[in-house]
Amino acid sequence: MPRTAVSEIHAKVVGRELKQTRLTLGLTQAEVAERLEVSASYISAVEAGRRNLTLGQLANIANAMRLGIDISFVRPDGKPVRLDRT
Repeated sequence: MPRTAVSEIHAKVVGRELKQTRLTLGLTQAEVAERLEVSASYISAVEAGRRNLTLGQLANIANAMRLGIDISFVRPDGKPVRLDRT
């Protein structure tokens, strides 16, 4: 599927979240890359939003940081959509 303006925005948001999470955990790009057996430049591109990630790739990155994935959706005005997860 081709990249659209909306998918580019989402790729940047996901990349920024990954970078902030990595930094919070005290991990370098090189450490995450080593765990994934990819280059640090790949992690850099992901964090910059230059890569379209599949759900599998996102799960692998989360796993490399010893994390799971929790997703949320927001309305166009930025308000979160809360789903009852009970």
